Amino acid sequence: MGIVRAETIARMRGAIEAGVSRSHFIRDMKAIGLAYRRTDMLADWRQETGAKEKEKLLRYVRKDRYPSMGLFATMVPTASKEFLYHIRVERTFEGVLMEKPFYVNITQDTPHTIEQIEIEAWERSFRQSPPREGEERKFVVETAFHRAEE
Repeated sequence: MGIVRAETIARMRGAIEAGVSRSHFIRDMKAIGLAYRRTDMLADWRQETGAKEKEKLLRYVRKDRYPSMGLFATMVPTASKEFLYHIRVERTFEGVLMEKPFYVNITQDTPHTIEQIEIEAWERSFRQSPPREGEERKFVVETAFHRAEE
């Protein structure tokens, strides 16, 4: 179920950008065998559309401030932690962009300032892939999610 859902959500993002309706998308997924419970698919659709609307709004929040709850997209109530932050990491080598950016997800039980989130992403990314000499990394908090109430 997890792989099917992950594949469906990945396709869902493209369908939302293309303007496909929910019912048409679900019908297409059933036809190719990637459907799961309709209620869950609709919840995922609402989560993805909410995330699209809230995407990139955290760029405009000062680093020493906590983002307001209006800037958070909602995520499923079964999430393990209360908050999820989606951070884009851009790597440059001597001023030239090395490759396409990669993303780091950070989950927390309490809200954090933008600066705290970026420091956590910095620590995690350097532990996983140490930088080369002359490499610089830029961290941008793209989207924040808050667990929905059950």
